[in-house]
This record gives sequence, structure tokens and C-alpha cells, in this order.
Amino acid sequence: MVRSLLDTYKHEGWLPDCRMSLCKGWTQGGSNADVVLTDAYVKNLTGIDWDLAYEAMVNDAENEPLEWSYEGRGGLQSWKRLNYIPYLDFDYLGFGTNSRSISRTLEYSYNDYCLSTVAKALQKDDYTKYRSRAGNWQNLYKADQTSLINGTDTGFVGFFQPKHLNGTWGYQDPIACSALASWCSLTSNPSETFESSVWEYQLYRALPISYC
Repeated sequence: MVRSLLDTYKHEGWLPDCRMSLCKGWTQGGSNADVVLTDAYVKNLTGIDWDLAYEAMVNDAENEPLEWSYEGRGGLQSWKRLNYIPYLDFDYLGFGTNSRSISRTLEYSYNDYCLSTVAKALQKDDYTKYRSRAGNWQNLYKADQTSLINGTDTGFVGFFQPKHLNGTWGYQDPIACSALASWCSLTSNPSETFESSVWEYQLYRALPISYC
């Protein structure tokens, strides 16, 4: 499977994401073939061209495809300049569903953590750049954000929230996109998290990106 990911990159220029019956499906947001490649690397899988894998992962991190709903990442200029994906981002380099600013920020952070892991193992000089970007999830963590359920304070404080291009906070109810509130869909009523609530995306903080 890992070699097939790299074959797709060699022939099409991008690692695949959400392939279905040889067709390109809409991605969740990040370039998550990077995660599969890194998992294979740390488990010492053999017979894989790791220099090519690293090249493909760097391509995801540095270059934006024209249509990033199907492959790669969108909003990379904001990602590199602001260190988060903003709400209603202005992206003139490519086209995609302009939503999921919270979950894309979290996924990009994890993707860059994965890239930094492989870069360090391969003794690449830019591993520190990607390790730094892996901490960008912190820029959407609002330490004083509360959460109510049916008007009752849950007692929990500190949730991810969207930010505008100018750095001011936006708002998404932490229970939105959950069984406790309304459903959400990427195609019907997209939100700043991908088909799940901010509460659930809090679990991303349990991943290794927390220790960058």
C-alpha cells in the first residue's frame, strides 16, 4: 500500500487522499498520506524509497495544487504567514471548500509533525521548520472558551475556536456538529470542523504534536 501511494505521486504529482474506485474523493482537509508514510517509517518497513517519500511529503507541505479539495493542502500562504488556517481564508492560489479552518489547522499541524519526524530521521536540515509548524494548533486554542449544553455550563474551559485573517476570534459552539446539536456536512452545511464537534477535535491534543 505504501508503495502504491508513492507510485501515485510519481505518476500524478501528488500523494493520494480519499481515493475511491480509482477516483479522487474530497479530502478531509489535511494531507494525510503523510501520516501513513510516517507510520510505515517508524515501524521500519523495508523496500520503500524513503527519499521519494520525503520528497512527496515536502511537496504536500510547500506546494498548493490548483484544486486542493482532492489532494495536497489549501491555504498554504496563510499557514506559513499566520501559522493557522483562518476563517474565510483568502486563497488566490487554488480552489477548495473554504471551511474547516479549525480541523485543517489541527490536521496540518499533525501532518507537519509527521514530516518533521521523517526529516529528522533522514538527517534533513529543515526538520526544525516542520517541527515548529507542528505547534501551530496552539494558535486556535482559546483558553477561556466555555461550553454550554442546553444552557447549562459544562464546567469545562478551553476549546479550539476559529480565527479571522486579522487575528480576531470567531466563534463555533463547541457542541456544534454533534448528536447534542445539529448535524453538519462538508457539502450541505460545512463548519469550521470536519463533520464532528470541537469537543471531539480536542482529542487531537493527545497526539504527539502536543509535545513539540
